[in-house]
Amino acid sequence: MPEVDFPLAENLAASTDAEGMVNIGSLIARYATDAILPQVTAKLDPLLGKWGCAIQDPLLAYVLRVDPQAARVRIEEAVAARGKDFTACNHGLFQGISEIHCDPVLEEIGIHSLDDPDPQVAETAATMLGKYGSPVAEAALLQRFKEWSAVWAGQESELNLTFAEQTGDRIYQLGLGQNLAQALATGKSWLSDEHALERLSQLTRVKPVIDQLNEYLKIWQNQPFVISLDDNPPGLDLRVAQYEFHSMDDLEEKLSQFPSGTKFLLDAPAASFSANGSPLTELRTFLGNHGMVVAGEKRAD
Repeated sequence: MPEVDFPLAENLAASTDAEGMVNIGSLIARYATDAILPQVTAKLDPLLGKWGCAIQDPLLAYVLRVDPQAARVRIEEAVAARGKDFTACNHGLFQGISEIHCDPVLEEIGIHSLDDPDPQVAETAATMLGKYGSPVAEAALLQRFKEWSAVWAGQESELNLTFAEQTGDRIYQLGLGQNLAQALATGKSWLSDEHALERLSQLTRVKPVIDQLNEYLKIWQNQPFVISLDDNPPGLDLRVAQYEFHSMDDLEEKLSQFPSGTKFLLDAPAASFSANGSPLTELRTFLGNHGMVVAGEKRAD
């Protein structure tokens, strides 16, 4: 919306109120064109790593959208910012930016950040790569999971934490392993089938991670898969195997990764089975067109 560019830039330059800055940053991230990039970066650059996350993340997402290469150095600087003079927004930066706008540049930085010495940075990079990464991200996540597993080989019991022990560095090291495993098991751009899940579970003996993977394995060992649809305004709650979605497009993208001939059981509210044009009707058509089988239907009251 070019007509709002300069009013937004003027308000950004003049504002000193944190709540107002959050609102302006959100509007810039959504609506502004590249015409005000110089004004935005003039405000952003001196405060990288020092601003509140709810201000910094949308402004970085805006730069990423209008000029990915200009965003690269700024995101890298924000990731590297740490210490007493900074806000620690690098811990949630990948999640904050990617939920507004994602780009191959952010994926590249996220892959590099899997090796960040701060496990909180690395674990949120892993989560982002699972949710938004391309197939390239799978290999990077797997390599990092192998390295993490090797580091804790023979010391797995140190990560079997009680509730009282869930503070300090060990909880973040456990979180890194769990997030890597979760990203690999539920990644958007690849299918982690029974064999892939078994390979992951064989890489580590850290019990919380094994337990997480075993829950997913049970699903694959008890087919046909259930596709669960729940119309929960304002969106949809959709599940298949270990995957969860909130749009039919995302569900269908994942279903297209399953082999032809895979059998599914449809589980949805009773009204969905007879409604013309319902998500369930669309789903039946999609499965048929992709050579997949509806093995049964479960109608919930």
